[in-house]
Amino acid sequence: MSLKDIILDLFGPAPEPDRPDPRPAPRPRKPQPVGTPLRPVPAVDVVDAAPPAPAGRGEHELLALLRKHGAPYRRVAFTNNRRTMISVGRDPTLIRMNHSFATADEGILAEVAVLYTPGVKPRRKAQAKAVVQAFINALPLESAPPPRARARRAHPGDRVHVERMQAEFDRINRERFGGRLPRVPIHLSRVMRRRNGHFSSHPLEIVISWKLCVHGEEGQAEETMRHEMIHLWQYIEGAPVDHGPAFRRMAHRLDVHPRATRPVKWKRTRPT
Repeated sequence: MSLKDIILDLFGPAPEPDRPDPRPAPRPRKPQPVGTPLRPVPAVDVVDAAPPAPAGRGEHELLALLRKHGAPYRRVAFTNNRRTMISVGRDPTLIRMNHSFATADEGILAEVAVLYTPGVKPRRKAQAKAVVQAFINALPLESAPPPRARARRAHPGDRVHVERMQAEFDRINRERFGGRLPRVPIHLSRVMRRRNGHFSSHPLEIVISWKLCVHGEEGQAEETMRHEMIHLWQYIEGAPVDHGPAFRRMAHRLDVHPRATRPVKWKRTRPT
């Protein structure tokens, strides 16, 4: 099995053996579905604050520990995904980890490094997986339901604008990000009034104002797309999704207004 195929899924805490319990039997409760995620992170848009950064070690400190124990990765991205706690995708330099690992002991991270390092013998990998699984099973479960993707109605006339936004995404991703950004769903919103667009991490998507695409001057919707791509870049890098110094530096590189809001240039007949 290649390194890219290794995905460690959470199936909930392992059942404990039956033990006599002197306490009264608890009231029966509705069983939790396996893989119940942590509290979902709210959508992040151009005016709202991002979810708090994970407590404990930062990305660079955690990466240093993984590399100390032989892991080949050059980047770590913290996630809030509770079903897939650790994963390695198409980018062989990036490992994604649930933010709970930011507070894990070095011994746990050493076993993670063994599990996700190519060339390790299967028996040793099995031992590492057992240790990591035990750490995951000990994490507290939350009762919040998993976030659901919002149902969106696709209007026939939107297709040309969505394709235009996708072309801008692909161009900037290729030219400025080296193709590192994942291709996320792009939608148009006909009810967006106070914003030009927003980036959401749960579910992962970019939404652009239909009014901006149709009535904004040439290039206005594309600038908003680049703005939201910066937030996507922050998210996959495990950085705060905000409009701080890192955002402003990238905004200057991408010819984007370096603030949360900006004036829009409308066509001669401005929409009402």
